[in-house]
Amino acid sequence: MIEIRNLQFRYGEDQPLALDGIDLDIPPGQWLALIGPNGSGKSTLARCLNGLLLPTGGSVRVDGLDTAAEDELMAVRERVSFVFQNPDNQIIATSVEDDVAFGPENLGLPREEISRRVEAALHVTGLLALREKAPHLLSGGEKQRVAIAGALAMASHYLVLDEPTSMLDPLMREQVLASLRLLHSSHGLGVIYVTNIIEEALLAERVIVLEEGRIVREGTAEEIFRDPQWLTAHGLDAPQACRIAAMLADDGYETLRGALTPEELTERICELS
Repeated sequence: MIEIRNLQFRYGEDQPLALDGIDLDIPPGQWLALIGPNGSGKSTLARCLNGLLLPTGGSVRVDGLDTAAEDELMAVRERVSFVFQNPDNQIIATSVEDDVAFGPENLGLPREEISRRVEAALHVTGLLALREKAPHLLSGGEKQRVAIAGALAMASHYLVLDEPTSMLDPLMREQVLASLRLLHSSHGLGVIYVTNIIEEALLAERVIVLEEGRIVREGTAEEIFRDPQWLTAHGLDAPQACRIAAMLADDGYETLRGALTPEELTERICELS
């Protein structure tokens, strides 16, 4: 469990609070989306979850470990891995396999255990055929999967991703999301996913909306995104299918209102005939 209590953070003594009184529990195995307008505090909150940023006030605890306690920080980062928006910021080795092994090696694990973890991480992320390839020769989507594989090799309980697909084309984006869906459903990995792409937030079991460093709404994706007027008022877009459904409903097809995905909208349209 990640337990956040009255979390405050500011980037300097003369700066306003970037996070102001965040209270949040994130249970193991949950897929949580963090959304909000630019400057709302999404990335700041994400970086507080594994001690990349330390609280100005309040606390963040991971399985009982305090991120602000120097002697507990390494154990926190074993449990909570972080994937950055740009994978080049965290890929350092000269081959895919060596990069995935870097984290477990720093834990001082036995060679056999490192090899087992690397093999499993490469398999589940679809990178076995690329294990000897230099990371700089990979596509953006492949690099992100390397970063995710490195997190898996740490045997983390939670994976925090900060807008990991924002630099990818639609095909690469879907490959990364497919890997995450598999890890979440088959391996019980907790996913904390920061995104400005509303359609990606629909994958989450729970959505947190941030504004000016505070939580202004939370709920299931259905609860959050079926209210396009509220979203617009808070600087967010409704999913495209939801916007189309709302326009059609205003033209008399009321049963279409609230459809969130293209599949759901198509199904409702077919039911009209």
